[in-house]
Amino acid sequence: MSQNPLIVVTGATGAQGGSVAKTLLATGRYRIRALTRNPNSDKAKALASKGAEIIKFDITVKEDIKNALNGADIVWLNTNFWDQSLKGEDLGKEEKVSKMFVDIAKEEGINWLIYSSLPDSTTESEGKYPDIIQFSGKNHVEQYIRTSGIPNSTFVYLGFYYQNFNTHVPLVPKENGEIELTIPYLEENDRLLMIDVESDTGPIVAKIIEEGPAKWNGKKVSAVAENVTMKYITDVLTKVTGKTHKLRTLNDEDIAKEFPSNNNEQFKQMFKYNKDYGVLGTDSVVNDLSIAKKLHPNIKTFEQYALETYGKA
Repeated sequence: MSQNPLIVVTGATGAQGGSVAKTLLATGRYRIRALTRNPNSDKAKALASKGAEIIKFDITVKEDIKNALNGADIVWLNTNFWDQSLKGEDLGKEEKVSKMFVDIAKEEGINWLIYSSLPDSTTESEGKYPDIIQFSGKNHVEQYIRTSGIPNSTFVYLGFYYQNFNTHVPLVPKENGEIELTIPYLEENDRLLMIDVESDTGPIVAKIIEEGPAKWNGKKVSAVAENVTMKYITDVLTKVTGKTHKLRTLNDEDIAKEFPSNNNEQFKQMFKYNKDYGVLGTDSVVNDLSIAKKLHPNIKTFEQYALETYGKA
């Protein structure tokens, strides 16, 4: 049997986990156990074809966690607040099941847990924005990991995904041929810390693992490529497409009228927090772009991504 370390990758068919799994497989240095709700999906089959062990996995099921972690050395853990298995009336479910995962990881003797974290938006805003549970809940799990007794842990903070444009942040064609970028509260001079989640998460995590826990134990790692203004973003989109892009800043009234499903404090406070404190808050470590650049010198700029994704035919 191969003596290469066994790395468990949660969410292996998602954006973050998919990038991590593919990159680690490409190194040939590790055995990869890829966790997914649907082992029959095309993405799962693609990972299997590259040598991954595919495991059907539901993070809410204790036996699934034990089975997934059996014999593993390193774990990449990312949870998705919006996952169907975590949605419901209990807004704290993501935090609860993540802590259960951590407890089982300790029991199973996991040596190194690498966790995708976010800032404690409630504490950082001094209680101004208490409802961003998808941020603060992840940070509570980070603090739990730090005191769990797992020998090594590292915390990766990803910026705003480039992929959010034209999905969560609509790019709306207008009758005059212009494109309107619509986003709550953010104005031209407000900034976004951003990353290509699909291309660049994996190389950053792979380099952390290559350099080892002695260097990265207990550390926060910024996974951010650029820190740019909304004006820069629209200017780049205009440049690469040849179509004028303009920012449209949504206020409370706009959200209530045009996006009623997002007319709640959890959603609105997230963008208000971004405006007031930044995507990843004010922690100087997770705002340090040089960390990701050292780990992954070819990290993609927004202009490179935009050219590939929206560029002129």
